[in-house]
Amino acid sequence: MTDAAVASPYNDKPVQAKLGPHRFEIPANYFDTQLGPDFQGNMRLIVQWPDLQPLAPGVRYFDDQDRFRKGVNITPSFIDRVPLDSLLERIIRSDIDSPQAAQEDPSLNIDLRLRGEPVFGLQPYYLDFHKLDAYLLKQHGDKVDLARQRESALNRDWFVQRDAQGKLTTVITCSAREMPDGVVLDGDTLEQIKPPIATCEHSLILPRYNTRVTVEYLRVFLKDWQRIDARVRGLFDQYHSNAAP
Repeated sequence: MTDAAVASPYNDKPVQAKLGPHRFEIPANYFDTQLGPDFQGNMRLIVQWPDLQPLAPGVRYFDDQDRFRKGVNITPSFIDRVPLDSLLERIIRSDIDSPQAAQEDPSLNIDLRLRGEPVFGLQPYYLDFHKLDAYLLKQHGDKVDLARQRESALNRDWFVQRDAQGKLTTVITCSAREMPDGVVLDGDTLEQIKPPIATCEHSLILPRYNTRVTVEYLRVFLKDWQRIDARVRGLFDQYHSNAAP
């Protein structure tokens, strides 16, 4: 064994991570640092598209642009102060913004969005930029730079899935469809065209652990959202050890 291998702090040994009372023994190379949770106990896990496996110990995702772009970032948050059943609904029914904004702002109100044809088993609600322009002009007059507002990364399309009872099970927000992907996907190969690169934020609930998980990846990977969703759910079940007394 080389001196470098002996000195390396990176391995795939289980590291304890916590979500509320729940304990998980997750191999170290799943973590973004490849060492474990941070000093506050927060964690971010990373698997690589397309196999959705972690990088080998010592292989850092930020050292290579291709690895960085193929990273699927998984951030769990234990929820204890908000009803779990309402979390996904709160993403598309804002109770943070003013009642007027929640009612009139096309970027906040699902009823003011463009309902599209199903995409990969998801129901899309696209941002209507004509309505958004009108709303911004009403609020700010000619002081608003509409072109700049249209380029904002805050402009997102919504993709949702509901169960048979109409309850939200998945919410995915992605860069608005007017924004190019920024990359071309050829099989398992990514080619960067020019930034910015369109992304998605995929929210799901793990009721067993009272946890919301936010998963981030490139929009060109949206076609694999169900596989990613299943992988995330299975990962926490696989490495769950016990609930603390």
